Amino acid sequence: MSDKQKDSKKLAILKAAQEEFVAKGYDGARTMEIAEKAGIGHSLLHYHFKTKKELFKCVVQQKIDLLRQAILVSWTDSDNGLLEKLSEIIGKHFDFVMENADYLRFQFQEMERHPELFEEIKAAVQAGLRQLSSALQEELDRTAAKGAIIQTDARMLLEDILALNLFFHLAAPTLHKIECQKCDKKYYEKRKQENIALILNRLTPTPNH
Repeated sequence: MSDKQKDSKKLAILKAAQEEFVAKGYDGARTMEIAEKAGIGHSLLHYHFKTKKELFKCVVQQKIDLLRQAILVSWTDSDNGLLEKLSEIIGKHFDFVMENADYLRFQFQEMERHPELFEEIKAAVQAGLRQLSSALQEELDRTAAKGAIIQTDARMLLEDILALNLFFHLAAPTLHKIECQKCDKKYYEKRKQENIALILNRLTPTPNH
């Protein structure tokens, strides 16, 4: 089997595993059914992933890598100013949460049920967040010193972004069902721009500053 074929099989397994985990939770997921969904034999699945735990960690890590890459590209590969880069990061995080809302509900649930599954991953995520927070704080401080924004704590700013985007996608759909409202593509785009504006306005100096 060529490297390209191996990569293709692994991607098919990860896709099937995500669907199985989201539908049934970690405890209810079965590797036999994951293999069937991926269109491979059970033995081949275990050739790529020795245990269900290993497969689960790879699914979680894949999502983390996707989000980290999207944010890093906006942050490190851009010559834009702070506010423009923040706009890109907020928008990309919004899109990521929208595309992975079902998966994220599952992940938060499993973090409560099986915290031990996230111990190794948590350390890497914490290191990445500290790096991003440190770089963001430096730029926030430089921009605030020029009077372009108010002095802001990077960690709290990141928490604000997470809270806004996660609430809309994970909790608001329930409210929309109660209100009998539908969210189309146009509405999602409007909500994304509103979230971006709320964060940027939070940084804007007022006459009192």
